[in-house]
Amino acid sequence: MSQPGKHPFHMGEMVAADQVITAGMSSRRAWRVVLLLSISMGIMMTGFGIVFPIFARRLGELGSGVEALGLMIMAYALTNIVGAPLMGVLADRLGRRPVVLGSLATFVAVNLGFLLANSTNEFILIRAIEGFFMAGLSPAALGIIADIAPEDSRGRWVGIFNGGASAGWILGPALGGVLYDSFGFAAPFIASAIMASLAFAAAFFLIPETRPRIVRQREALRHLRTAAISPTKKATFWDTIPRPISTFGILLFVNFMLFFSWTFIDPALMFYVYDELLWTSAQFGIAVGGYGAAAMFGELTLGRLSDRYGRKPVLIAGIFLFSAQFFGVVFSTSLLMIMLAFFIGGLGESLIWPALNALYMDITPEQHKARVMGITGSAGSLGGVVGPALVILVAGVISPRSIFAISLIVVLSGTLLVFIILKEPKKVTKKATYLTLEATKKRSMAAQASLRGVVTRASASRSTKVTGKRSD
Repeated sequence: MSQPGKHPFHMGEMVAADQVITAGMSSRRAWRVVLLLSISMGIMMTGFGIVFPIFARRLGELGSGVEALGLMIMAYALTNIVGAPLMGVLADRLGRRPVVLGSLATFVAVNLGFLLANSTNEFILIRAIEGFFMAGLSPAALGIIADIAPEDSRGRWVGIFNGGASAGWILGPALGGVLYDSFGFAAPFIASAIMASLAFAAAFFLIPETRPRIVRQREALRHLRTAAISPTKKATFWDTIPRPISTFGILLFVNFMLFFSWTFIDPALMFYVYDELLWTSAQFGIAVGGYGAAAMFGELTLGRLSDRYGRKPVLIAGIFLFSAQFFGVVFSTSLLMIMLAFFIGGLGESLIWPALNALYMDITPEQHKARVMGITGSAGSLGGVVGPALVILVAGVISPRSIFAISLIVVLSGTLLVFIILKEPKKVTKKATYLTLEATKKRSMAAQASLRGVVTRASASRSTKVTGKRSD
C-alpha cells in the first residue's frame, strides 16, 4: 500500500485562509504617484493660467466685449456638462491613464487653435471643444487618488493634488500678463502650449494606470454574474448614485454654487479692472496669482484638516473664507485690498475642495468613483453655464459692483444652507469594509466546505481502490 504522502493524487494538507491578499501599490509608490500627478497638473495649470488674463484683451482687439467673453465661458461649461460624465465612465471602463493623457493632448491642441483664431466665433468654438475633451481630466485624476488613497488620508492627498494645480495660478497669470504686455498676443499661447506639452510628457512617462485591465474585467464578470442571478433586476444609472442621496445633492449644489459665483463675475471683473480701475494685465495677473498662491499653500498644509476635524465644519469655513474675494471687489477699489481679499478667498478654496472631494469619495462605491466625479464636474459646469448666461442678460442693466454683490449674497446663502442641511455620514467606508469582511468570511466558509468535500471524496475513492486491490 502506498503512503498517503507519496500518492500521486494526494491533495496534501488543507489550510483555512482568513484573507486573500492581492497585488497592489505600496504606500510609498502611491505617495509618489500623487506627487507626480500633482506636478503634472501644476505644469498644465501654469499653461492654463498664462492665457487667463489674455482672453478679454484679445476679444477687445476683435471688437467684442463682456457678452462675447460670457458666451466663451458658457460654451466651455455647456460642453463640459456633456463631456464630464462620459469621460468619467470611460475612466472607469478603460482606465484612468488614457483619459488623463487624452485631456492633456487636447489642451496642447486648443492652445495652438487659439493662436490661429482670428474671430470671436472661432474663439467660442475652440473653447467649446476644449470644454468637452478636457472634461475628463479632473474625474480621471481624482479617480487615481481614490484608487490609492487610504480613507483616513483622502483629504490630505486631494489637497496635495489641488495644491499642485493651484501652483499653476501663482506663476501662470502673472507670466501671461507680462508676456502679453511685452511680446503681444501670440507669446502667451505659445508658452501655454509648451507647458501643456511638458505636462503631457510628465504624465505619459511617470503616471501609471491605477485601475488595470484585470480589475475592470473582474468587475465586468461580477456584473454578469449578478445579472445571471437576478435577470429581472438590471443596473440603472440610479444605482450608481452615492448614498445618502440628500448628502450627495447638497454636495452637488456646493459645486454648482462655487462655479456660478465665480463665472457670474468673471466677464465683468476682467473689463472692470482694466477699464474702471485701470489695472495693467500684469497687475491683474499678480492678483490672480496671489489667489493661486494662497490656494496652493492652504491645500498643501490644510488639506488634512477635514481628515482630522470632519468634512462639514471645514467645508463651511472654506466657503465663508471663499466669499472674501467678492466682498473685496464690492467694497473696495484699492489694488492692495482687492489682492488681500483674493488671497483670503484662495485660502477658502484650499479648504473647500479637499473636504468636498474627500466627502464624495467617502460615499461613492469603489467601481463608480470616476463616473461620480464626472457628475460632480457637470454640476460645476452647470453653474458655469448659468453664471455667464445670467451676466449676459444683466450686464447692460446693472453695474459691475452690483454683479459682484449678487455673487457675494449667493455664496453667503450657500454657507448658511450647508450649515443647516448637510449631514455628514459617519464612517461610511468602515461600514462598507465591515460588510465586505462579512461577505469574505462567508465565502471562506463555503470554500472550506467545498474543499472538505473534495478531500473526503478523494480519500473515499482512494480507499476503495486500495481495498479492491487487496481483494484481488
